[in-house]
Amino acid sequence: MMDLIKEALHHFREIIKIDTTNQLETEYKVAEYLKGVLEKEGIASQLVYSPNNRASIIAKLAGNNEAEKPLVLLSHMDVVEATEEEWTFPPFSATIDGGNIWGRGTLDTKQLTIMHLMAFIQLKRSNQPLNGNIFFIATADEENGSKEGMEFVSSEYPEFFEKATILSEGGGFIVPCEDEIYMLFAAGEKGTARVKLTSFGDGGHAGSPPENQAVLILTQALRIINHLKLPSGDYPILHYFHHELKGMMSKEGEQGDLVRRLFDYMAHMTFTPELLTVGGEQLNVIPYKAEAILEFRTLPNQTREQFESYLKEWHLPPNVNCELLSFEKGYESDPEEEIIKLFKETSSLYGKKIKWVPFTALGKTDGRFVGDVSSQIYGLSPTLTPFTEVLKRVHNKDERIEVESFEYGVKLMTAVLKKLCISNGGGESVSGTKRETEPSARKFTRTKY
Repeated sequence: MMDLIKEALHHFREIIKIDTTNQLETEYKVAEYLKGVLEKEGIASQLVYSPNNRASIIAKLAGNNEAEKPLVLLSHMDVVEATEEEWTFPPFSATIDGGNIWGRGTLDTKQLTIMHLMAFIQLKRSNQPLNGNIFFIATADEENGSKEGMEFVSSEYPEFFEKATILSEGGGFIVPCEDEIYMLFAAGEKGTARVKLTSFGDGGHAGSPPENQAVLILTQALRIINHLKLPSGDYPILHYFHHELKGMMSKEGEQGDLVRRLFDYMAHMTFTPELLTVGGEQLNVIPYKAEAILEFRTLPNQTREQFESYLKEWHLPPNVNCELLSFEKGYESDPEEEIIKLFKETSSLYGKKIKWVPFTALGKTDGRFVGDVSSQIYGLSPTLTPFTEVLKRVHNKDERIEVESFEYGVKLMTAVLKKLCISNGGGESVSGTKRETEPSARKFTRTKY
């Protein structure tokens, strides 16, 4: 196992050193590095280029049973910008110091790329038959909406994701308590709705401004929306989260605050102003039109029809138009699926007593592009990094991951996928007893709303 960790750490540091800041469009450099690693293992891979020449990489290990649902290991190679002057160590140096690996992408998501890579390689090295097809996919452009990455890949190769179990980003962080450690994994994702408000008023010269200005009317509309009671509701993942962490919600301090904020986010629809446009570049002119685009994160169990019905309740001023620009449905996955059971039971092998709890992902992950065709999607890059620390470090200066945390994820991902994917290799649980084959009494049916 030490050789595995040494190898994983080497590959991790090498891809951190490659600057894949999204604006540079240099994901191909990491893709080429990964392709070289896979070739040495005798694994064929393909660099897939979007119309605008952004590279993603895809590799496949073929399983014995084509009827078995495939497993997709999904991560992204691009990172957000880093200003070197603000960092303790250069953001693309992969410096190891103080028990941490420092660098942009160490938590978003180059750590996950290497966890997947090492597990994928170990399956090949086992030289044993696999239950079903396994895909290793690392994409471009996630930090800018994924148009050149997962959106393109999923449209070009939809068959890879049909009825698949997908391991992606968005979870795998701990909430430590005095007598318990909770591992939060994303088992669902909110939907996204974009709404455009357009207000019309009287234009004129700035020296003699009219009372009925478009921007003032738009401000009034935004004030109305801001004071609305946003829809809330219960759904299985939210109920599960509350049941497991209700004790934490009453605790003082950083961890209790985090759990309360997560629950509130999961329970309510939220919105953020995305863009405000008032007039053009003309000077001394009062524009007759103003626009605002709002992004709503809808509950996983909200439909487009329900959201449209909600829009009709706004009672905006008569000279404000409201248009639904787009609606992406949310989804939920089964928090008691076999792969999650394996993560739960296998995690105890590494000296940590961990209780696994599902939650709803905070961001828009690449799973949203295949939520309507895949079987289960989980945000899970297992680490021992507290969720509170992840929120402070990701997209911020001094992004870093503890060496112990990275090693834990590599070992756990490799062990779980070996149990899951190798034919006749996973019939025994880690305790040596037969794994459950009967459906759980709390069987959860994933729905795409």
